[in-house]
Amino acid sequence: MSLIREFLLIATIVVVGSAYSLFSGLAPAPWAEQTLAAGEIRYGDAAVLDVIWVDARSETAFAEAHLPEALWFDIENWDNSLIEIVERWLTAPRPIVVYCSSESCSTSRDVAEKLRADLPDAEIYSLKGGWTP
Repeated sequence: MSLIREFLLIATIVVVGSAYSLFSGLAPAPWAEQTLAAGEIRYGDAAVLDVIWVDARSETAFAEAHLPEALWFDIENWDNSLIEIVERWLTAPRPIVVYCSSESCSTSRDVAEKLRADLPDAEIYSLKGGWTP
């Protein structure tokens, strides 16, 4: 009897907590489509395109893991990083997707915005939600 009571208590706490989280706006509803801001792309959409991946995370994070053929973008050395991207883009023009580690990381959006100014003819996005290995 005690085991059933404990199970019901735990189940009630989980249901109430989940309902509060969903309906108070703390977490997006899993069935709701998240809207994209201008210049954003989802990983699933970018993965089916032949894109140039640009990693705006730290050099350490890039060295540990990164998307295949991604270029590491050194913000402190903007010009050299830009040259590397331009060389790859001029060889085979295709969309450029900048990513960092999470939704809260604004680095990818900032880098993408500056790249749009430097490469006005390129199709440049920031990755919605970031990327983690």
